[in-house]
Amino acid sequence: MNKLLFVGECMLELRRDENGQVHTSYAGDTYNSAVYAKRTCPESEVAYLSAVGDDVFSQQLLSNMATEGIDSHLVGCNHERNLGIYSITTDNSGERSFAYWRENSAAKNMLKQCKESLIDDENFALIFFSGITLAILDQQDRQKLLSILHRAKSRGVTIAFDPNYRARLWADKTEAKYWLEQAYALADIALPGLEDHDALFQHTDAQQVHDFLNQFGVQEQVIKCGVQGTYVYDLTGIQYHQPFKPAAIQRDTTGAGDSFAGAYLVTRCDGLNIEQATMRASELARTVVQFSGAIVASELTTNSLFSALSNEVNS
Repeated sequence: MNKLLFVGECMLELRRDENGQVHTSYAGDTYNSAVYAKRTCPESEVAYLSAVGDDVFSQQLLSNMATEGIDSHLVGCNHERNLGIYSITTDNSGERSFAYWRENSAAKNMLKQCKESLIDDENFALIFFSGITLAILDQQDRQKLLSILHRAKSRGVTIAFDPNYRARLWADKTEAKYWLEQAYALADIALPGLEDHDALFQHTDAQQVHDFLNQFGVQEQVIKCGVQGTYVYDLTGIQYHQPFKPAAIQRDTTGAGDSFAGAYLVTRCDGLNIEQATMRASELARTVVQFSGAIVASELTTNSLFSALSNEVNS
């Protein structure tokens, strides 16, 4: 049985519907991926590393984790901080905009009391983190996280990284580039979006991203290029291209990349090849964007995975 660890921050999500009512849920890039990974392969063990407060929303999040089957033994509690909050609005095409209240977020201090040996006794097959994970930490804790991951990699754990660049979380592009490059140097699998690389590194196509990632020795490069589709490279060149297939309705793109990452990583750990994993992940993401929220109802994702399995059998 594979055991995967996702590292980052989960927040309270506030969403206003078309009738003006505000709905609450829980989401965050790596947490979304963790949930979708568990739903994709329920037999896999999925754990989350983070911190919460002792407020009511934090306790509800822990209950949510239990409901989703996420192991929370590495989620610490900070009695002086609270759960982060964000609000989300979407336009008519499903594109979203955010407002955040996370200055007092417990997750920002998730590693303050931790040693670099934190997970030395764990038996994770894969650890996934993102540029947002790094961005919310101070510089000392960013380095501590990379040290924790380096120790894990030296034991044979696969390290996966999605840059998920958010300009507002970094002091400037120079700072962001430095830490994302440090992360790429550790990563065995990278899942960058072309849009992020264009904004930060001025890369305009998948080949340029591939050439860049090769400098860091990233073995598996899953480059998401929007309507151009998804390109999977290894160090020698392109191995697979998944053409873009639009969803019947695009209501909300919030969880698209996160669901893709979760499904891709867990199915690769489960033994699927890159073509099978990319197809499974793409089908899930295509389902997710048709509904509101970063994490959609579990029965919706179950249906999409059955569809992907059927496509594999019939292809």
